[in-house]
Amino acid sequence: MPTDLIVPSASLDHVAAALRKGSLNILALGSGSTVGDSGGAGGPALRVQTPEHSFPFQMLEMLRSMRPALHFNLVVRGGRSMTAEQMLPILRRELAGRQYQLVLWQTGTVEAVHGLRPDALRGVLEDGADAADEAQADLVLIDPQFSRFLRANADISPYETVLEQMTSTPAVTLFHRYDLTEEWVNNGQIDLERAGRDMRDKAITLLNDCLGQALAKYVLSAATEH
Repeated sequence: MPTDLIVPSASLDHVAAALRKGSLNILALGSGSTVGDSGGAGGPALRVQTPEHSFPFQMLEMLRSMRPALHFNLVVRGGRSMTAEQMLPILRRELAGRQYQLVLWQTGTVEAVHGLRPDALRGVLEDGADAADEAQADLVLIDPQFSRFLRANADISPYETVLEQMTSTPAVTLFHRYDLTEEWVNNGQIDLERAGRDMRDKAITLLNDCLGQALAKYVLSAATEH
């Protein structure tokens, strides 16, 4: 796990303050891969239904393992094929109903697959960032997961640009899931699309475990790196 991909580019002040107090409330918002009901966007090899083993839950287990003296609470919201625009009301409702110090927002894949306007995504993310800021929560955006199928069937570059541009907003950082998973594929470490049918479940479990570990290190670095 390259250090530059698992350390926030800017401080997560609300996360750091919560960790010092001993308790962190996390909201994970996203489409299929976040809620453990993936299908289509990444091709047949990435179709899974493992809600309890999706990467946010693996992150939670890793956080608890790495910092057993602290309390970590996780709420996962969203759904398969949901756009950022469809998630925005959910984000606002959750932030109004509970105090979160960290919001993980996985998005961009559905928009790229359907060729939706990148500038519309930018507007939605700005509204979400404003809502998180008002709720005193740090916002970590999570970009698409690498797959050859996605790369061949959609142009994700405009959406990656939008996500990267959002990091100029205070209290917003980007977890580079695309770069991280592409590196694992190129190194022959985790490659769902080339895993045999008998190894598919094991590969999916490994991917979610590793993404969870990377995100846990990303979150905990907020208390030590900045």
